[in-house]
Formats: sequence, structure tokens, C-alpha cells
Amino acid sequence: MIRSCKKTAFTLIELLVVIAIIAILAAILFPVFAQAKAAAKKTASLSNIKQLVLASLMYNNDYDDTFVAQGEPTAANSWGWQMTWIMHTLPYMKNYGILLDPSDSHTGPSWSGPMYSYVANGVLAGQCTPSWGGWKMVGVINASRNWFEAAPRSGTGIPLPAESIIFATRFKMHPTSWMYAEGIRGAFDPWASVLMQADGVDNAVSLPGTSNGMWSAPTPNYDGVIANNYAGKSNFALADGHAKTFKPTQTVNMSATNAGGCREDNFLKMWDATRDQ
Repeated sequence: MIRSCKKTAFTLIELLVVIAIIAILAAILFPVFAQAKAAAKKTASLSNIKQLVLASLMYNNDYDDTFVAQGEPTAANSWGWQMTWIMHTLPYMKNYGILLDPSDSHTGPSWSGPMYSYVANGVLAGQCTPSWGGWKMVGVINASRNWFEAAPRSGTGIPLPAESIIFATRFKMHPTSWMYAEGIRGAFDPWASVLMQADGVDNAVSLPGTSNGMWSAPTPNYDGVIANNYAGKSNFALADGHAKTFKPTQTVNMSATNAGGCREDNFLKMWDATRDQ
């Protein structure tokens, strides 16, 4: 007797059901994969900025409790690339890799050197009374200008090191910046690697809350030039050596009456390494 063989195969409906299940799983899993990738980048970035602050603390220890300055210009070197704080601390970092956030893809002119993502806190502030004068450096990494108080910051001279920012994450320039045409440049450029409030390249709109300038009321939803691409948060390093992730607007005092125009108003909060309360 010859037995007949019946050929079996998936029906069109079965194939469509399988495709639909795969599509549903993909829709569920792809965002999870994206979140996991972003979380990994955030962790890598946090590690980078942590290593950066440790390098700066080693420099501080070797140079009699003095943090590196942005530059110490002389007639011989002017404001050359060798004057950036990055160049001063490079022996303690050993490589440029920790200077770049994994989410940062910005590029710059080749002459400006390797790109970096972490800007030093070199903020200036004046006094409210008796006049809008008395400008002084209140950040940690000084820019060493000769027209304001320019003494390098002492490590033990910071009253609240665990609450004082030393490095923040930054990928961009503000549109009003005189450097905006080229964008943020590299590690050899002496200008934008320190975030300045009054004397910087971003015309006093660089900090969170300062979209209307230094003398206007703070803007609660303005993050300044600080990167916020990790679910609205950013990585910061503090002067005591630890690193933390939080919203840029948490670093300033939004209840102040002006956005950092004068020291007494306490808007600068975590950017002011001279405050003691």
C-alpha cells in the first residue's frame, strides 16, 4: 500500500501573528535598550568626571593646597594652549579620554586639540552694595585675569567642599557667544574650558537660570550651557572629590532676586566656593 504524505507549512495568518508578536516585543524592548545604553553612557561620564576631580585634587596636594588656575599668562606665553587647566593637570590624567563624555560628538578646529566635555567652575561675581563693583572669582578653577581678585583657590579655603562645584558637563556654546560661529573648541583653547559668568564667552547667560542675564530674576527652566541629556540631568564633580548627577537648576538658588549679579543674593549657590552657609 502506498501511503500519501501531506505537506505541512505555516499559514498566512500564523505568519502574520508571529510578525505581530515580534513587532510588539521590539516596541517594548527597543526603548529599554535605549535607556540601558543611555544609563551606561551616564555611568561612564560620571566615572570620567570623577577621575578628573581626583586628578585635580592630586595637583592640589602637590602644589601646596592650591587648585590649578585656568592660565597664568606672561609676556612670554600670552594665552597659548599650554595655559589651560587641562594641560596643567594632564600628567595626573595620563590621557585625554576622560575629558570626553560618551554622549558628546561635537567637533572643533584641529588646532584647538582634543575635544573635551567638562568645564571648570571659574565664576565671577560682584557685590550688590555699595555699588555693582568688587568683582572677584568665587569659583574653584580661577581664570587668572589681572583686573579682578585672582588668587588661586585654596582647597582648605573652601568652606563647603561637598557642595561646591569644581567641574560641570558642557557640550555647547550659547548662541550669543562670540565663539558660537566655531562652537566650543578643544583642550588647547584657553577660553571656553572655564565657565565664566561675567567675563566669559557666553555673555552672562552661561549658568542655569540666567537666560535674561545676571541682573534679572532667575528663569527656573533654563539650564544654561550645562548639558542635560541624561533624563534632564547632568554630571557634576564637587570640590571634596565626589561626583553626582542632578538637574542643572538644582545648582543655583531660584528664589534669589537676581541671577548671580551680586554675591549677597546667593543665587550662585553651588558655583560659589566662598560661601559658608
